[in-house]
Amino acid sequence: MSNSVLELEKRLGIRLPEDYRSFLAVHTDSFLDHARLFLPPRSGVVDSLLTADDILQNDDQKRIGIPEKSLMHIGENLLGGYLYTDVSDGKLGQIHYMEGYVFREQFSSFSAFLDETQPEAA
Repeated sequence: MSNSVLELEKRLGIRLPEDYRSFLAVHTDSFLDHARLFLPPRSGVVDSLLTADDILQNDDQKRIGIPEKSLMHIGENLLGGYLYTDVSDGKLGQIHYMEGYVFREQFSSFSAFLDETQPEAA
């Protein structure tokens, strides 16, 4: 496991879910080659998924997400949509998509997010 992932888990005081942990271990560039489009009937798009180093930097700058809701910022789109993962005990690993300051979509896990989105055609 990468040192950045281990440091992130240490700061959070939790072990991240395996699917997201594995993704972070190999994910080295936040900007995606192809945006991920939500499959119908869902609506949304994500252009970037943060690396473990990006999340650590956000934490250093006290911008890790929405702490009062136990949500860690993990991705976004250029139009102001944000992707979060829940880091609380009861909902660990759930993925939430916010657009216009309203939560629009929820996925049960990072794997479910990947399964229910697809890369935009080149």
